[in-house]
Amino acid sequence: MKHFAAVALVLLVAACDPGNPQPSASPSESPAPNPAATQAGDLRTHLDLLLGEQVMIVAKQAVAAANHTEEYTSYTSLLSTNTSELTGLWSRAFGNTTASRLAASWDAQNAYLVDYTIGVVTHDADKSKAALSNLTQKFVPQFSQLVTDASHLPLDPVSLLLTQQALENAAFVDDYGAQKYAQFYSDLRRAYAQTSRFGDALSVEIADRFPDKFPGDPELRAVDVRVSANVLLHEHSYLATMATSAVVGGRNPEATAARSALHDSAVAASAVFAATIGIDASDIANQWEVEHDSLLRYARGDAAARSVLTSNFVNDLASRARITKLLLLDHVNATLKAIDDQRAKNFAAVANDDRAAATSTQPMADAIRG
Repeated sequence: MKHFAAVALVLLVAACDPGNPQPSASPSESPAPNPAATQAGDLRTHLDLLLGEQVMIVAKQAVAAANHTEEYTSYTSLLSTNTSELTGLWSRAFGNTTASRLAASWDAQNAYLVDYTIGVVTHDADKSKAALSNLTQKFVPQFSQLVTDASHLPLDPVSLLLTQQALENAAFVDDYGAQKYAQFYSDLRRAYAQTSRFGDALSVEIADRFPDKFPGDPELRAVDVRVSANVLLHEHSYLATMATSAVVGGRNPEATAARSALHDSAVAASAVFAATIGIDASDIANQWEVEHDSLLRYARGDAAARSVLTSNFVNDLASRARITKLLLLDHVNATLKAIDDQRAKNFAAVANDDRAAATSTQPMADAIRG
């Protein structure tokens, strides 16, 4: 185990496509307690979620900026919340001083990404070019060195992963600025998945170096399943509110592309659930389609869609996917609250409520036994 994370990181960089770990087809028969519910498992799960969330927030602020809506301020502010929680994880692993340095560098990255968005939206090529240069020539070397010094991961693979991430983030911002909505959602999902490559390698190295702080094995199959379920449901929630935002804003071509991405995300999440309970994934995916249709109807102002979501959808998906009904209902209600914000133009609350809806998926994902 001593050098496993470093070797794994090199292999990840060499891989052609990022992706989420896939569970095997047979359900777990592990007795309680859940072997994934360790502090090492927590670290890997939460780090991957926060890294992925940053990408989603960047995408949402880009959408708001391009459409000149006041949601822009709400989502750029949410980047600070995300950084604060990342800093908490880094502080526990590396101490407050190193965590503060990592946070300062991470904040600089966020500022460069916002500048890049502004450059794209305002057609200021010089501004966007300078921002991308700052991302790849300033942020990446600085943050990579800080990570290497703190974790002992090798510098070159870390730098390469972070450079790839910066370029993929810029790609989806470019897509949206060019109104290439299908490509935007494809590149967004790719950039989101990419974050787990860095998060997995870093969390494994941290757990290996500090087993007293993070006991447990972060590479157990059960943890793979837990992480997959968490990041996919988290992604699905954020994509859902992007789709409803497009509907509320009357952006029909974008709404169509968002619905397609939402479908693909649901299929991926359904495969994780189905593999652990031994059923056909389509049985679960079909229920997500009911949710998608009802959410979009609700965004258009169809009040009857609420009861379909809180009753029919919750009952049917909970039964098929073996999700606790109350957990699923909490998520549905949180999502409806975010949509209410979108419809009421409650820009001050929308980002935090959107995040609350995404966060509400975590208890469901954590309950899955891999």
